[in-house]
Amino acid sequence: MRITTAAVRRALTAATASVALAALVVPGTAAAGPRSSADPTPPTAQGRSADADPAEAPEMADVAARAAAGDGATFTPINPVRVLDTREAIGVPGHVPVGPGGTVTLNLSNAVPANAISVVLNVTGVTGNSGTYITAYPAGYDRPDSSNVNLVPNSARSNAVTVLLGSTGAVNLFNFLGDTHIVADLAGYYQYGSGSLYNAKTPLRILDTRNNGGPIGQRGTRALRVRDFVPATADAVVLNLTGVTPTIGTYVTAYPGGAAKPEVSSLNLVPGQVAPNLVTVPIGKDGNVNLYNHNGSVHLVADLAGYYDTQSGAEFYPSDPFRLVDTRTDPDLGLVGPDEYVYFPLGDVFGGFTAMMFNLTGTEPSAGTYLTAYPLNRGIPFASNLNLAPGETAANLTITAFDSDTTIAVSNRYGYSHMLWDFAGAFGPIVSASS
Repeated sequence: MRITTAAVRRALTAATASVALAALVVPGTAAAGPRSSADPTPPTAQGRSADADPAEAPEMADVAARAAAGDGATFTPINPVRVLDTREAIGVPGHVPVGPGGTVTLNLSNAVPANAISVVLNVTGVTGNSGTYITAYPAGYDRPDSSNVNLVPNSARSNAVTVLLGSTGAVNLFNFLGDTHIVADLAGYYQYGSGSLYNAKTPLRILDTRNNGGPIGQRGTRALRVRDFVPATADAVVLNLTGVTPTIGTYVTAYPGGAAKPEVSSLNLVPGQVAPNLVTVPIGKDGNVNLYNHNGSVHLVADLAGYYDTQSGAEFYPSDPFRLVDTRTDPDLGLVGPDEYVYFPLGDVFGGFTAMMFNLTGTEPSAGTYLTAYPLNRGIPFASNLNLAPGETAANLTITAFDSDTTIAVSNRYGYSHMLWDFAGAFGPIVSASS
């Protein structure tokens, strides 16, 4: 049985859900994440368990039922391509920003096969004088009460989005306030049938130019050797890519080694900013991923979250967005202090699953900090997922491996911060491509 019914088309809201326009302030300086082996959160960090009952979430029960029926999707990575830019009349008829309360419909029926059910996009918002948020969701369906990209005035910020396609092969992008230009780059698509399978890893830092190689200069490209960290049958990697303190406003592009540089962006940065984004990139024939910086100089940090493999791995089961953790409203959690973490056991629902996709949002941090998502019983890794400046609200899509008890944790490094986890889907048990 394949899910083409309302059960999946219900999923079919944006796969990354965050807070709406809450506490959006012009950020100061975020913590850039661990720089040396002495810096990770210590193993004596204090943890608190979220007390919600995942068994009561119909969204999770639906994912588990589809996995039992073998109704997962596989992934096809592509060299990133720009499919929407309201500044340049790409994907739309004119050079006009999306107004307050406006929606642009992006038809992807000519960009992906007819059997594609969802797409992976890098969505960037470029604001004027108003802060706003952008929500991605399937065309023809109700807009969810969630956001994918949170923006302060006069800024540009990106976030990865996995969103199911509407019945016409289109997605909607909604802008809340002000006149906002929206850019979207297509990184791949999920479909039933043949494709690549996901393999989650404990986050592994494979690049930090602060410690090795120095910053990447203007129009410079750094080749990152990723083949050494994945099997020969892997065809794409998932990286949490962080830009650290660019000297001027710039963008960074991640693309396959040996390929022509596409006219897309993976990170958009203002001077002095620290900001991450989850990127999915095909592995070049030379075994590399290239990282290009457009303006000034910038440090880059890359943490390997997993890879797609043509022979074995896990299928993906998308879901309606579901608020799994909200420390603002859970009386047993509250603000998460320095070197504290929140963990959530999910074995009752997802026993045997390998990873969870969720949008991680940090809000109201008292100091510059970073949050790290990880499999609880493997210990806090030398990595980061979300970098926050004091008072900032920001989100980043996260794919995190489950530990042996099917538990995930998120730690906070400095000061006090609230965190929100919005469930977007899960990756099932390991299977072989032949099965």
